[in-house]
Amino acid sequence: MHFLFLLIVLFLSLHADEYDFDLNAIEKMEPKNYEYNGYLRVEDREQKLNKSSPSYIQNGEDRTYQNYLHLEGLVEFSYFYESLSFKSSMMGTYDYINKRTAEDDFPVNELYIENRFNSNHALLLGKESLKWGKGYFFNPVAFFDRPKDPTQPTLAREGFGVLKYNYNKSFDSNLKNISLDLLYLPATSDINKDYRLVTERKNSSNFGARLYVLLYDTDIDIIYNYSDIANDKIGIDFSKNLQTNFELHAEYAQEIDGYSSYLLGLRYLSEFDLTLISEYLYRSNGLTKDQIEAIDITLPFAAKDYLINLFTQKEPLDILYFSVYYKNMLNMQDKSHQDKFGLTYSFKNNIDLDLSYNIIVEMTKVNLEKRI
Repeated sequence: MHFLFLLIVLFLSLHADEYDFDLNAIEKMEPKNYEYNGYLRVEDREQKLNKSSPSYIQNGEDRTYQNYLHLEGLVEFSYFYESLSFKSSMMGTYDYINKRTAEDDFPVNELYIENRFNSNHALLLGKESLKWGKGYFFNPVAFFDRPKDPTQPTLAREGFGVLKYNYNKSFDSNLKNISLDLLYLPATSDINKDYRLVTERKNSSNFGARLYVLLYDTDIDIIYNYSDIANDKIGIDFSKNLQTNFELHAEYAQEIDGYSSYLLGLRYLSEFDLTLISEYLYRSNGLTKDQIEAIDITLPFAAKDYLINLFTQKEPLDILYFSVYYKNMLNMQDKSHQDKFGLTYSFKNNIDLDLSYNIIVEMTKVNLEKRI
C-alpha cells in the first residue's frame, strides 16, 4: 500500500491532456472552472559513509556505502465558481534506506477556500503553504511555514490552517505593486499541533502581517509575527535582478529579546545554461564548533552558519530534458560537508528521475587528530 498514492499520481500524469497548438481550437475553447495537475519524482542516492564519524560509530555501521530511495508524488485540484476558489493538494512520500528504515507519509499539504471580492480584496480560510521568503535552501523569515530541508529544498511542504486577508494594488510608477497579508494562526492540540513546537508545546494565538512592495524592480517583504506565548519576530527580505541572468536576494529575521538570523544569496545563469545558486546562512542561536564536538549525536543543520553552492548544467551535449548538477553543503563551524553529484531527466507529463552520488565528510575532533 506504500505506493498506492504514488501510482495514482503516475496514472493522472500519464493521462493528462497534452498541449494543443491548433489556434482555431484554442479560440473556441471555453475557460474551465476547474484544473488539476501533479507530478511524480523518483530520487535514488548512493552515499559513501564516513566510518570515523560519530553517527557511523553510534549506529554500529559495518558498510562503506548506503543506498537511499525517495519517492514523491503530488496531486493538486482547484475549482472556481465566480469569486470563489477551492484548492486541495495531497502529497505522498516514501523513503527507504536499504536494510535500515522504510517510512511513508501522506499529508494534505493544502485545503482551503478563498473569496476574491474584487481585484483588491480577498479572504482565505483553510490550510495553506505560504512559502514566504526569498531563499532557495533556507528561509529565516518564514515564521508561518514548516522549515525547508536543504537537502531537498524543492520538496512540497505541508501548510498550516490559517485565516488570511489580502489587499493588493498595482500602480503605473516606480512603485509597481503593493500587497498586504494579515493572518491568524491558532495552535492547539487539535489544530496546527506541529506549530506548538514554536510555542513550547503550549496553546497559542499567533498573528502575522506581511507588507510586499515592488519598488524600482526590487521585491521587498516586511514581516511581523506576534504570539501570546512566544517572543515577537520581525523579518525583512528582498530580491533584485541586477541583470536578466544575475539575481541577488537576502533575508534577515530578529526575535525580540532573542536570536537573529540572516541569509545572503545569488543566482547566476551563464550563456551556456549553467546555473549557480549560492547561499550563506547565519544563526546566532546555532551551535559553534566546540558545542558540536561536545555532543555525542549528529544534529542535521544545527550549526551557526552554512554555505551551500549548487551548480546545474542544463541539457549537456544537447540532450533534451537532461541536466547534471553538483551541490556542496559546508558547515562553516567544523568544516564538515556533503558533496552531491547527480543527474536528472524529465519525462513527459511531469515525471522526474533524479540519480545522485553523495559523499558526507564529518570533520570531528577524532578526524583532525588522525590527520596530524
